[in-house]
Parts: sequence; structure tokens; C-alpha cells
Amino acid sequence: MFTEFDTLISKVLHLVQVAPLVTNKTPVLSSKDRLRLKIKEEKETKQKDTSALKWKNYLSTISNYTLSQKIASIDDAIRRQKPVGPVIDLEMQLFRLHLELEDWLEEPKRDSDVIRDRYTVSILKMIKDICQNKVLTLSAKQVLTNVLTALGFQEYASQMFMAATCFDDQRLGFSFIKLLDSRTKSLRYPFMSITEHPVVWQLRLFGDYMDRSMDSSPDKRVSFEPDAWQKKVLDGIDKNKSLLVVGP
Repeated sequence: MFTEFDTLISKVLHLVQVAPLVTNKTPVLSSKDRLRLKIKEEKETKQKDTSALKWKNYLSTISNYTLSQKIASIDDAIRRQKPVGPVIDLEMQLFRLHLELEDWLEEPKRDSDVIRDRYTVSILKMIKDICQNKVLTLSAKQVLTNVLTALGFQEYASQMFMAATCFDDQRLGFSFIKLLDSRTKSLRYPFMSITEHPVVWQLRLFGDYMDRSMDSSPDKRVSFEPDAWQKKVLDGIDKNKSLLVVGP
């Protein structure tokens, strides 16, 4: 005779046998969903190809411009351009960086301390803006690494690229200025390298552009990413605590 325990075990075993197995298989798309996905992919590919062609035509159009005309043109294009895709947007910024380096080479007193300070600030600001967009390609990373090396900031390269999403590699539509010897990796323009420790340089010249966030992270209570101490203030407000916040 079955006991109540035996009956319970029998029911459990039956459930195990008939229960469907839980798997991590990707859901099977219907023919309608597959068609929608195909149309979406084709549309994105077409937009990408169109943007790449426009960029190629733009570079061809300005090829005979003077350097100052190229700089004015790309500055205007970046300012007015609607986002056309992460890779093309990135290439436009890299082209502007390339022109800034060429502009430095044309300076009559290019190796003076004053000129070096002026261009290293503008170039590092451009690199910082590029990295903050968090989109890079392998070619872009190599270009930026070479620039940072030429200026004396190579030790910061990996840290600056850490948060970026790396897209499939794509060759640049233009020839970026060569700053390192392809064989020896030595500096082609030694005057570009800063003459002091990078930290000292940043404290002296780059204070206005330094990242002031302190462990910031998204918080649905505010429209910006608050720092850790700001989140503590928000937590205190939520708990109706008395707070004293001192700041400029």
C-alpha cells in the first residue's frame, strides 16, 4: 500500500517527466518578423553606404583647398552636420585632428614652448572629445595612440580608450599625418613632445578640461549623472535628513 509520502513522490516524478525543458534557445522568428529584420538591415546598410559616399565626395571636393580653408570647412561641417553614423562621425573628428597637426607643422616657430603649449592643449582637447563619444575603430585607436605617443602621453592611451565601443575596423578615407617612423617607431617631430611630466602639464594647462566627476553613475531622480557625494545628498533628502552642502 502506498503511503502519503510515496504518493507525493510519484506526483513529483510525473511532473518532472512531463514538464517542458527550459532552454536558452533563441526564439524562432516568424516569416513576417524575418522580413522586417531583413528590411531594417538593408536600410541601415544603404544609409551607411550613402554616408560613406558623401564623406568620400566631401574629401575629394576640399582636396584642393588651402589648409586654412580645409579647417574652416570641416569645422563648419562638424558644427552643422547631423549624426550620419558613428564611424563617419568619428572619421570627421579624426580628420579635424589631422588638420590641427598639419597646422602646427606650418607654424614658423613650431618648436617654441608657447606654440607647443597652444597645440598640445587643442589636440588633447580633441582627443578627449573623441574618446568621450565612446566609439572607436582599431584604425582610430592606432592613430590616437600614435598622436598621444608623439606628444608624450602614451601612458594614458589605454585608460582613455577603456570605455569606448570598438567597431569593426575600417580604413580611414584619408591619409593621417605620420608622427612615428614606421620602422623604428621613433618620433618624426621631437619638438611636439612635452618637456615636463604629463601630470604637471595637465595641472598647468589642462585644468579647464579635466574630468571632475567622482564615481558618477546614472540616477533616475535627476536628469544628469550625479557624483557619489551627490547621490548621498539625494539619499539624505529622500530620508528627510538635515543636510549642509557647501560649494562654490
